[in-house]
Amino acid sequence: MTAEQLQLITAAVDGELSTTEAHAFRLLMASCVEARVLFAKLKADSVRVRALPQVAPPADLQAKILAKLAAATPAPRVRPQPHAEPKTTPTAVPSRRFPSWLPVAAAAGVFLCLAAASFAFFTDQATPKNTIAKNPWSNALPAPQNDPATVPSPTAPQIERPDPANVVRSDVLPVPPAPTPRVVPPEAVTVAPEPRTVTPPDLIGFPVLPKLPPIERIEIRLPFLRPVADLSREDINQELFDEIRRDPAFKFDLFVRDTARGAEVFQNAAKASGLTVFADAATLDKLKKKQAHAIVIYTESLTAAELAALFAKLSTEDAKFSPRVCDSLHATPVIRSEEVELKAILGVDVGLLKRPVGNGTSGAVQGSDSKNVSAGTIDSVVKSVSKGDKSAVLLTWQTTHASIARTNPAMSAELKSFLAKRGDRKPNAVPAIIVIRPVG
Repeated sequence: MTAEQLQLITAAVDGELSTTEAHAFRLLMASCVEARVLFAKLKADSVRVRALPQVAPPADLQAKILAKLAAATPAPRVRPQPHAEPKTTPTAVPSRRFPSWLPVAAAAGVFLCLAAASFAFFTDQATPKNTIAKNPWSNALPAPQNDPATVPSPTAPQIERPDPANVVRSDVLPVPPAPTPRVVPPEAVTVAPEPRTVTPPDLIGFPVLPKLPPIERIEIRLPFLRPVADLSREDINQELFDEIRRDPAFKFDLFVRDTARGAEVFQNAAKASGLTVFADAATLDKLKKKQAHAIVIYTESLTAAELAALFAKLSTEDAKFSPRVCDSLHATPVIRSEEVELKAILGVDVGLLKRPVGNGTSGAVQGSDSKNVSAGTIDSVVKSVSKGDKSAVLLTWQTTHASIARTNPAMSAELKSFLAKRGDRKPNAVPAIIVIRPVG
């Protein structure tokens, strides 16, 4: 064995595996016999070490430890006091001294300015104004008229006076001839130009779309999700039966309020339906210790009608508990990842999606499954189940912590009994993965 494998085994014994290491450890345990033997030996040694008796310490152990601590304790450190900086007084700024002749010079300048301004003012007032000399064009104006000289206001309306040349006066003889009328030229009429011939441009665009086909109605398939309390009703049980017939394999998620009690209710319903459940002892032990988060029951012995009858019995058994343990049932077709997970749990590939020889199409089911489940009562279907040899196996699906490993398929006696009794799958049987997990 390599050093990495030995380190992985010792970490598993100490419970220090991560999620990736736990997966590698499970693969190592499933593939290497030497690793399983070594892990069992180290696990037994770990149990023996933990089971060794504890020795009481000496009575003077505490006094010795305190004495050593007192001798090793260093002396307290003296915190240095901060040095006070001396206060400094601000230095007085020396005042600026102006020369003594500066006020006299300023007064002299002001006096000279006042004197110059007074001389200019009085000189202008004493000089006579000669308007005639300044305005020589006033001598050329006409003599004043009798009318008062008034200046027309720019805002007053002006009276339009007729032109003396165009007015005919009747008091003057002879009467002058009327003025010749003025010839008014005809106004030119604007004529619009001839319209231009415009060639229509080419149409550039997307071609016309073809006619849309009529809208068709498509049926949407929703997963089956119903409360467990309603599974005993005839219409709900018929709906579950029709859903199971549509696919070759199904996964049922049974949500419960407590995983251990949910497993008990399912085992009671399976016993009443004639289904033998091989329960793994390690899984039951994990359920008691609250280490199993979810468990799985796998069976490939029941038809669609028998599965519907089994869940109807489950609803009846759940009604005996107060309050109810089971919450709801969710049914979906099996996908590839769930098939791989089941293969890791069982240790073999059971071929969930492989149809046995002689099986019909998914829509047609042979035997009693071709009829509705309402054609016969649930009790009659249960009686038909008890006549045959129907079996299932109960194992761990998920644990509460990554360090808690699931049961090794090679070490489960119950799983070996189920696989030995399994035989060939019937043509009308539906493989079912029933996972019991907490609600939410």
